[in-house]
Amino acid sequence: DHPPPSLNEAAKPDRSRHPLAQSRPARHTMRRTLARGAQAAARRAVHSTGGKKQQQSARVSEGKEPVVVSATHISFNTTPKDQANKKPNIDFIINHQPPQHSGAAWLKTKRVQEGPAFGDEALEGGYKTFRNDIKSIVPDSRVFTDPLRTLAYGTDASFYRLVPKVVVKVHNEEEMIKLILAARKNKTPVTFRAGGTSLSGQAITDSILLKLGHTWRYRKISPDGTKITVEPGWILGQVNRMLAPYARKLGPDPSSIESCWIGGVVANNSSGMCCGVAQNTYHTVADIRMVLHDGSVLDTHDPASWRSFQVTHKSLVDGIMALSARIKQDPELVALINKKFSIKCTTGYSINALVDFDEPIEIIKHLMVGSEGTLGFVSRVTYHTVPDYKDKASAFVIFQDVEDAAVATHHLREANCTDAVELFDRPSLYTCENMEYMQHLRGLPESATALLIECRGEDAAMMQARIDQTIKVIKDNKVLTLNEVQFSYDVKECAAFWDARKALIPMVGAVREAGTSVLLEDVAVPVKNLAKLCKGIAKMFEKFDYKDGSAFGHALEGNLHLVFTQDFETIEQVDRYAGMMDYLCNMVVELEGSLKAEHGTGRNVAPYVELEWGKKATDIMWELKALFDPNDQLNPGVVLNRNPTVHKENLKPLPVAHGVIDTCMECGFCESACPSGHVTLTPRQRIVSTREIARLERSEIPEDAAKLAIMQDLYQYNALDTCAADGMCATKCPVNINTGRLVKDVRAKAYTPTTTPFRLAAAGLPVFGPVMGVLPTFLNLVDGVHGVIGSSVLGALAAPFGVFLGVHWNPYIPTGASKMKAPVAVAANAPSVVYLATCVSRTMGPARGDIETESIHEKVMSLLGKAGVKVVLPANLDSSCCGLIFDSRGLPTQGNTQLAALEASLMAASNNGEIPILADTSPCIMRMKDHFASETLKAAIYDPTEYAAKFLLDKLDIAQKEKSVAIHVPCSSKKMKKEAFFEQIARACAQEVTVSPVPCCGMAGDRGLRFPEMSGGGVASAVAAPPGEAMVLREPSSEAKGGRVWPADVKGSCSEGFSSSRTCEIALSLQTGTHFKSILYLLDRCSTAKAASV
Repeated sequence: DHPPPSLNEAAKPDRSRHPLAQSRPARHTMRRTLARGAQAAARRAVHSTGGKKQQQSARVSEGKEPVVVSATHISFNTTPKDQANKKPNIDFIINHQPPQHSGAAWLKTKRVQEGPAFGDEALEGGYKTFRNDIKSIVPDSRVFTDPLRTLAYGTDASFYRLVPKVVVKVHNEEEMIKLILAARKNKTPVTFRAGGTSLSGQAITDSILLKLGHTWRYRKISPDGTKITVEPGWILGQVNRMLAPYARKLGPDPSSIESCWIGGVVANNSSGMCCGVAQNTYHTVADIRMVLHDGSVLDTHDPASWRSFQVTHKSLVDGIMALSARIKQDPELVALINKKFSIKCTTGYSINALVDFDEPIEIIKHLMVGSEGTLGFVSRVTYHTVPDYKDKASAFVIFQDVEDAAVATHHLREANCTDAVELFDRPSLYTCENMEYMQHLRGLPESATALLIECRGEDAAMMQARIDQTIKVIKDNKVLTLNEVQFSYDVKECAAFWDARKALIPMVGAVREAGTSVLLEDVAVPVKNLAKLCKGIAKMFEKFDYKDGSAFGHALEGNLHLVFTQDFETIEQVDRYAGMMDYLCNMVVELEGSLKAEHGTGRNVAPYVELEWGKKATDIMWELKALFDPNDQLNPGVVLNRNPTVHKENLKPLPVAHGVIDTCMECGFCESACPSGHVTLTPRQRIVSTREIARLERSEIPEDAAKLAIMQDLYQYNALDTCAADGMCATKCPVNINTGRLVKDVRAKAYTPTTTPFRLAAAGLPVFGPVMGVLPTFLNLVDGVHGVIGSSVLGALAAPFGVFLGVHWNPYIPTGASKMKAPVAVAANAPSVVYLATCVSRTMGPARGDIETESIHEKVMSLLGKAGVKVVLPANLDSSCCGLIFDSRGLPTQGNTQLAALEASLMAASNNGEIPILADTSPCIMRMKDHFASETLKAAIYDPTEYAAKFLLDKLDIAQKEKSVAIHVPCSSKKMKKEAFFEQIARACAQEVTVSPVPCCGMAGDRGLRFPEMSGGGVASAVAAPPGEAMVLREPSSEAKGGRVWPADVKGSCSEGFSSSRTCEIALSLQTGTHFKSILYLLDRCSTAKAASV
């Protein structure tokens, strides 16, 4: 539990440390478990509040001499780094202008920087009274004013940076209304934030950020699936999985589909690769429930709400109808609006609503779409869903140059025979050429351009007809291709094509020079002008010296994304970017295009709205803003902005911090996989915090020393202690950034050989076996007390001890495992398997109240005996361990020692990998597969479900004895791609299987016992783990349809739950109220030895 070392040192391990830092281990040699537990409690207190202590830290000396700041639980050295490591002291506000809302007159106060003081006591004026006013609205645990979390929560996927003064996690509409009213009273602007994947700077602020918690998860599906009502907290991909049983989906399909929240999809009028214009939110919205600037609510689905609104907001309704009438009387303006919205366009407001509809309720509803939180807050939305055709095929067609690709696209659009056409320029193809199924892209000419084409159909015949027509169109128009136009029907190959396309933005950003920023533009033109646009972009990249510039996108819609990189450490670099923007915007307007096709106006093109739309239409938009938000309180400066240089102000730096994370562009794709994001920080937010600490360590600004100390203090709990370090973030990251590796590295660097934890771990290695042998007895003793006094009494008694001991009891803590028994005797010529009963399986049995009482190793022996498999046990099994328990704590030396001994033992037992090896705990299996030296031995190791599917099922008679069960595939098994084996085993044994949608349960070994808020068992978390939509696997004859809410529906619909990691099963039991155990229990229960053939 030491604080993190210098993050710059983490990136450069050979850097010498200041003497004060070297003396820290000696100051901690007397720490013991009680002290560590008290520190953990202190960190939770900081997590919840943190006002006065931060202010005390902020008021330290401003001198450049070494300063030791008294933080919450430890001292940090903030000495400036040596001269050799200095970097130019560039203000991250780039143009040295103070952050401005550029639209809120009361916030014109000049500030030199973000501020030397933080916390509640640093707030002034309206912000101070706002903070006091909301104490009765939301608890302190969901209000943040410290420098770490305001920065982390305030960062989005754009290349702009503003740090909010106050961040509030909002849990429901009632809170949102009260917060908006409090902000209105105090004249403090608010910005709404959902998933933070927006790219144009529309979701950031230096005022008040109202960040949606994971509680906005209401959903209702119509009986036929043609409509769905959802709250803004659902991820778009989750909503599509809800609709999958109905063969329906939502129209928008952005590449961030597994990360973006519905709130942002509505606010930005998101579209994507296949939806075009016809299926975007504007054209598929059915109803909206909205909160306006005055706290009033309009629900367009509720006639009573609309009747009341017409009375209370008559001036707004009349004003909107007057604008609509004025436009409709102007044929030239009507023609402009119709032309602009015939292609993708999210520049400015959706003023097509003023032309498309006559009823004011429809106009208001559609004006809210794409308004980027500047007209109101959308608290609920109902969509018309669209068909999700299962018959689909894709082709990756390569052309000689971009002109040929553009010509082909034009003819395909005219023929209306394709569902999606995505363009890849040559730099994009370079990025993809090493991906699976994409190696054919290597060695192409420098001018080569590719189209990824998809055809769908209600059935296979219709799909094939569209495919045939597509091929005919390309051939008939004599467009030269460098490969045969051939469609793939292979699901995996097609998925690889589309995964490559979805990943392009972060992948292109990942190959940039470390320390530079990723810039992204999003334009559209009529398809007839696509070739001119492509040529103009190439010329622009050359003119402004963007050698790494890349263009790709939705060719069928004339929509391209431009990705390029540069640093912003000089005014000249900022001016280069500004010159490029002027050039690009003028070029797109000349080509009759949209400056923002689907990413929203934000701050990025707000100064150019009038260039695209002209004064008359832009004035209409300003009038709309004044009607909906007369005090300019809602997200001021976004969509419309009178500051002509706002697009080049407050540009975000991405400073070098650590080799693991330097390629990150902060897209946020990783966040949906993180189990601790609802408690502390997501992977992206950990990266943002790490980068800022690295920047501050290099800073010479005196005030930064105080800010650094506060951030390091908060970093320990928020970034390190509560990170599961399971690497699930890497599975979502297009460039495979594993933030868990960063966290483990920082943890490890805190434990030098002279520290107490390192010494204790080293001393524990020789006695590991005896210590583990005592644990079952201890667990049985605790269980005995549990049985006598009951869960409630024991929970109350154990709570204070948990704070100090650092391990928290819950009713699903397992009993002690029984001792290993000798294998069942089988035929001499029977096949063999090496069975590795992991240390957790040797110590932990089922929990009290479970219908199962035997340990997992007993079930494994039973299964192998029934299947007639000879069991070989490794030598020294009692002391065997893969070392994960040490490695995850930042003690890789001890972990590697254990790992090496286990590898030697398994090599001997398996005859150098010739005999299959069955291990019963998935995380241990993945560690062995990742780190064993022998490739042969790695290949011999099997996950329990894979081994059962490949070696046991055909040797057993299986009966579907269970009606309905739940399964959770541990994160390690997901990363090893074993989901299909889990489902195969479960479906063989149960009529109905509910599949957990949770990427990670949050237990992370025993971390969920030490920090129970991660796994849903602690009070420090302000909210339980977010609910998800669980897929239900049913028999074909079943008439039931749809999924279940996880975890709420599990206990009432599933008799038991199954997984393959004992500690994960504790967390899952706690979250669902249903006993979870190894899936091998289920297989053993439902299987018998195969009857001898007659």
